[in-house]
Amino acid sequence: MASITAGEGATIAATTTEGQFLQLIEYFQSLEAVGGNTTNFFSGTYDSDTLIFSGNFSVPTKINDPLNLVFTGDPDTGSFPTGSFTPGTGGTFTAPLAINYFIQVVNKLVTLQNDLSKNPQKLQNVTASLNLNRNLLTGSFSIPYTKQSTSTGIAINAASYLL
Repeated sequence: MASITAGEGATIAATTTEGQFLQLIEYFQSLEAVGGNTTNFFSGTYDSDTLIFSGNFSVPTKINDPLNLVFTGDPDTGSFPTGSFTPGTGGTFTAPLAINYFIQVVNKLVTLQNDLSKNPQKLQNVTASLNLNRNLLTGSFSIPYTKQSTSTGIAINAASYLL
């Protein structure tokens, strides 16, 4: 389980990196649905037979420091979904914009997956590539999830696959 600290009052409240990723995909998908976007930056499908949430993402980026290859998200690109977002206070991830918060979470997941002490099974459930020519961070994911019956319905949460 890749435990993290969720920010107090944060929009994304999961306490694992895997959970934060799943909630962020859901967050952006809901914004895309409401906004009537013509570009689908985030897609995901739940398979209730295998308990796998899979899909892909394509996040516009911009280079802030070309000498050191420092990049951030570019929320001003076309119909990129925006909405009310706060990282909260005191959390592991701190970017004030949802797009940059997403990039922080993806970076953490990929880093953990590449660390054999955190990922002894060598799972690559999230992949990401930065295309400098197109200014895009693209990737795919295949995240295991759990379902649990609650008093208000069914809760879906990312299953932990990292230590």
